[in-house]
Amino acid sequence: MNLSLKHQTQIYLGLFERETHPWLIRLSQGIETAIDIGAAYGEYTIFFLKKTNAAKVLAFEPDVAWSPFLRENLRLNAADDANYSDRLELSQVLVGESDGGNTVTLDSMMASVRSPCLIKMDVDGAEVDILKGAKTLNALPDVRWLIETHSEALERQSVELLRAAGFETEIIRNAWWRVLVPELRPGKHNRWLAAWKTSA
Repeated sequence: MNLSLKHQTQIYLGLFERETHPWLIRLSQGIETAIDIGAAYGEYTIFFLKKTNAAKVLAFEPDVAWSPFLRENLRLNAADDANYSDRLELSQVLVGESDGGNTVTLDSMMASVRSPCLIKMDVDGAEVDILKGAKTLNALPDVRWLIETHSEALERQSVELLRAAGFETEIIRNAWWRVLVPELRPGKHNRWLAAWKTSA
């Protein structure tokens, strides 16, 4: 990875979002489709391409400032378009509650989705909007979510929407050592949520 040790030491040390690792392995078992919403540096996109047999990996990162890092990290891992053009789709559109302009819903992508499907979402506040735009997708029998929530209200609303759609949910608690090695996020609330259908 093309990293700055001044800002990304946790990735270098293998501590970055470490709490999600067991869930990532569990939820990605046997997936046909992976969707990375908020791809940023591309670490999850690379995982989906290199460590799963997903036939399609859809990666969304609307912030153009991330694009050079994402593409460079894909290239460094031989996971770029030149090597994975048949599996990887990169997009700079926003994923949201409705379609229009530079925004699309997950439901509008149903033609590209086969289940089992895992969606990883890290969008700094748009969690609920994206879930509301995934009603048809969430009706599929084997959909799984790994969601970073950025406020208690967003976490609560996300859980309510997922449970109403038939998902089991579990809050991924922050590790005790976060007190000593914090992620230095701007908000007070920052943790992950896993969701899956009972049959998953």
